Amino acid sequence: MSVAARHPALARFDQALAGGAAPEVWIRFPRQLGDVVMTLPFLRTLQHHWNAVAAERGVSLKWIAVGHHIGAALLSEADPAFIAEAHIEGGGAAKPDPWALVRGWRKRPPAAFLNLSQSARLPFAAWLSRVPLRAGIADNHLRLLYHHAIHYRNLPLHIATRIQPLLKALTGDDRALWLPLTPALLGGHKGPDKLRAEGWDGEPYATLAFGTRGFGKRWFPEDRTWPELMRLLQGLGIRPVLLGGPDEATLGAALAAAVPGALNLAGKTTLPEACALQATAWGNVAIDTGLAHTAAATGRPTVTLFGPSPEVWVNPIGPRALPLRGPDVDCDPATPAGFPTHGSSAHRISPVRVVEMLKILVKES
Repeated sequence: MSVAARHPALARFDQALAGGAAPEVWIRFPRQLGDVVMTLPFLRTLQHHWNAVAAERGVSLKWIAVGHHIGAALLSEADPAFIAEAHIEGGGAAKPDPWALVRGWRKRPPAAFLNLSQSARLPFAAWLSRVPLRAGIADNHLRLLYHHAIHYRNLPLHIATRIQPLLKALTGDDRALWLPLTPALLGGHKGPDKLRAEGWDGEPYATLAFGTRGFGKRWFPEDRTWPELMRLLQGLGIRPVLLGGPDEATLGAALAAAVPGALNLAGKTTLPEACALQATAWGNVAIDTGLAHTAAATGRPTVTLFGPSPEVWVNPIGPRALPLRGPDVDCDPATPAGFPTHGSSAHRISPVRVVEMLKILVKES
């Protein structure tokens, strides 16, 4: 029995290829980095099925990603067999021009278009262009544009599992498998060179993702928590390496200056390079931010410090990932007063607890 004969959706995809559609699958990814990471098991499982259908027709699929620079930039250096092209958009006028896509797609549409975001432009262009197989999230009243649609927002489920009904509709398979984020898959091969340029000599290191735009997620007081953690790591012979985006470069420099020997790469790497460094780290520590998700997805020991976010729905996925939360009630009389917490319970997590949990994960690995 052929692959396409095993499920109606696979047969529909096979018919699209047989009907002359371009052997391309366009995917509009979510905006945020963590959300992108949590769609990758879905993507890899879908690729397993659809690549097999294409192979029976003697063609290779071209997987094309579209998304915001915050999240889809993770795919910008990927192996072409995984993501052949990554179109990174900005906001406002820098969003994709649907009419330009229509002009190209009307001549020869791709075999499929998937919308894993709240975007309306690209699904509308796919509908106008009569892309043979269209599927996506329909919370924003786009159901009529799709052959297969799911609800996604505000469900009492972990974000990664909300998309599984779409996987079943497209392949018959309802089990998305975890995808290890390695440099072989995502690129980022220059990451170790940048680490050496900062003074790394090849010793074990731990990455620390300390920054985010969400102040309530941060680990206050930052001039105490992170330096104390870095000193504890140094006591174990582990080099602290600070990771973050350009917005966190100044804070990263200040934290590194407080602990001689710590290395600050905040704002100095691409997302794939940061992920490559996490993939070879002794361990990773992060607050509730996108780099927590990439760290966990590498398979390396990762501890994520949670503030107000419900970790039962957004906990990073990986075989050695552990969430930590402080008590919601301030029950420690020794807690310093007079510093901003922004409502976060993360500031009640001690650096000692973080290191001990990380050591347990490392021992397990």
